[in-house]
Amino acid sequence: MDFIPDEAIQALAGHQFQSAGSTWLDEKMDPFWTGVAKRIPRSVSPNLISVIGGLCCALAAALTVVANRWRRAPLYFAGPALIFVYMTCDAVDGKHARNTKQSTPLGAVVDHGIDAFCAFTTGVAVTVTADPALEDPWLMLAYCMFHGAWFSAQWGELTWGSLDQRGITEGEFASMLVIALPGILGPNFRDHWIPTWVPLLGGRKILQPPTIFVALLCFCVSVSFVVRISAKVEGGMERLQATYPLIHLTLHTMAAMHLAFSPLQGHHPLLSFTVVGMNAALLMTKMRFMATFRVPWPLVHLEMVPFLVSVAIDAFGFALPVACWYLVVLTEMLLLWQMWQRLLQRICSSLQVPFLGEVPLKGE
Repeated sequence: MDFIPDEAIQALAGHQFQSAGSTWLDEKMDPFWTGVAKRIPRSVSPNLISVIGGLCCALAAALTVVANRWRRAPLYFAGPALIFVYMTCDAVDGKHARNTKQSTPLGAVVDHGIDAFCAFTTGVAVTVTADPALEDPWLMLAYCMFHGAWFSAQWGELTWGSLDQRGITEGEFASMLVIALPGILGPNFRDHWIPTWVPLLGGRKILQPPTIFVALLCFCVSVSFVVRISAKVEGGMERLQATYPLIHLTLHTMAAMHLAFSPLQGHHPLLSFTVVGMNAALLMTKMRFMATFRVPWPLVHLEMVPFLVSVAIDAFGFALPVACWYLVVLTEMLLLWQMWQRLLQRICSSLQVPFLGEVPLKGE
């Protein structure tokens, strides 16, 4: 798990996060976020705010699954409320750190690293809302495209040094709206069909066009990053190395689509999405860390082995027991935990900064 060299951790002391810009909605929300940040006492660590936000986002996914199983109207609004808390924490932690002079190099790692896991959990919440039974295999493609767009944005930062996070706030509000729709329109609204007289869309289930639109939009976002990154990189070997993230993203998507049409998806769809999502979380988290430290993306990633080997065994016709797939999920969770634990330990030890404790003022 020591894929970040010691010299890169030492260089983190001079790291400054650079954003590629903001949107109209970011500017409208900023006064609210600024007001919240001013009311948080200094004793609250900025990293603790980030962690609380991440936990709320994970809990939102779990409650969304429960809501779509029990079909209780109040539960449909719990997930969006928790995602709003996560979004607020994500926007406030940095402001609070600057207001109270608690900014540390560790903050950028924790803040954006948690976002990688939340991209996985939010994806689960949205897909379960779109189809509680997860019967449509093409939902898996939209799921992968969503993760691919997030992964590509971090890949862009690894290449250019700045993160293009425009559209994230809009995407989070859109996710909240989708998750709340069964509570607003009724649990059976997904079974409605678009009238046949509607051009191009007639005869489709009401959520099929938005699903296709999201998949196409995220695919276009990923392609735009690939094209711009390819244009940025010069030289034969350097250009070859720049394609490594695309290779892993493609492998991940191909394996996921195999599972989408496999017996595992037919009998245990939520487990199938969890297996794919946890592997995506590993890739996104690792890319997020490497983008922060500006470490080149390697060709071999041992964290992908449990996922890819299991899918390959299934593809050759050897159906794995369900217990094996649960073991894959557990292994992925342990690998993600180890990745976080090892890196945080090294950063805190090397730079002498607390993880969740209050950061002392200079001179104290």
